[in-house]
Amino acid sequence: MGINPNQFPIIWQAIGFWMRSKGISVKKLSFLTGYSKYRIENGIREGTEWITSDFLHSCVEVFGLRSSRQRGIEETIDVLTDEECVEILTSPLRTTPHQGRLLD
Repeated sequence: MGINPNQFPIIWQAIGFWMRSKGISVKKLSFLTGYSKYRIENGIREGTEWITSDFLHSCVEVFGLRSSRQRGIEETIDVLTDEECVEILTSPLRTTPHQGRLLD
């Protein structure tokens, strides 16, 4: 399996989005995921830093996104595939804004 390196830029964009949205600093994300602060900063800035499966799953956990996947109560974050984690993390970046008024 694994994560396609072509997806790294969009995944890093999504991680930056969720960090801002949840008010999580690079230092805190580093502490909670075990991923180095330097790699997180570099990934968000350049989008080319390698992303491991463990880090991807940890981000879904830290950002509290596992509840967005409807599963049985006994299932945990570990059962999500890498592809499902990428889908969950990047979903806000793929949504289109809704039309506010008829003439917008």
